[in-house]
Amino acid sequence: MKKKQEEQEYKKPDTRPIPILITLAAAGISSVVSILKDVSFGRFVVNLLITVIIFGIFGSLVRVFLDMGFKVDKKEEEKKNMESEDEKADQDEESSDKESDEEQTQE
Repeated sequence: MKKKQEEQEYKKPDTRPIPILITLAAAGISSVVSILKDVSFGRFVVNLLITVIIFGIFGSLVRVFLDMGFKVDKKEEEKKNMESEDEKADQDEESSDKESDEEQTQE
């Protein structure tokens, strides 16, 4: 019974690496474009710094919105679990009532 509950428990995905991955991808693309355009070193550093700041903020916003979405999913999942537990409890109660009625009629 505990195994089923553990399987049904909601596991929130880990969103911590999302801002880092977005920032690294943007910095890599910026670096490649700067190298291909033969940009001076000073301009390269400035472009890279601006890119890292902008996409770091963007990645953090994406993470916040994903976390908010997963909280909503978790609440919906918990609500479904509570409803299914209530239904199961009702069924168990009905079956125990039927068994007690059968025992009384046999006596």
